[in-house]
Amino acid sequence: KTDDLFASRRVAEHIQDQLGGVYNVRDWSELNKSLFTVFGLYKKGMVLMLTLIVVVGGLNIASSLILMVMEKHRDIAILKSLGASAASIMKLFVMQGCFVGVTGTTLGCLLGFIVCRVADAYHLIRLEGGVYFLNYLPFRMLLRDFALVAVSSLLICFLSTLYPARQAAKLDPAVALRCE
Repeated sequence: KTDDLFASRRVAEHIQDQLGGVYNVRDWSELNKSLFTVFGLYKKGMVLMLTLIVVVGGLNIASSLILMVMEKHRDIAILKSLGASAASIMKLFVMQGCFVGVTGTTLGCLLGFIVCRVADAYHLIRLEGGVYFLNYLPFRMLLRDFALVAVSSLLICFLSTLYPARQAAKLDPAVALRCE
């Protein structure tokens, strides 16, 4: 038994050094290797599912921006006729979509962090004591995974803003204002 669950491998190596080659010392992670292999597979599935959820969110951002371009075509035409460049119009829509993406990503990361902390602190996922050497499923957030999810989400959101922004930038003010 150790106070730090993740220090068990170090403790096992220390005990093995003390006992020598006569005994074979294994920690809980070695004893439950098949369980952690399954968890690794679940993690890959979760990454795929999370990516699909973020892609759907990105498509929602793109569709809302496309609708906004369609609704605001007259306003865009007026801005362009007053001298706004295509790049500034495109930048405006990219910034609006990125704002939505940054807000959603920040709230999602914050909520995920809180849920993981609460689940680990209160041992929300319990394991059967007779089957496993652990009584609960520990949560450990890795900075690399956390950053990868956040950066991927922001990248997908950014990419989803490019098409609607380009459509707004290509709007011909003469055509848009002629129909009004």
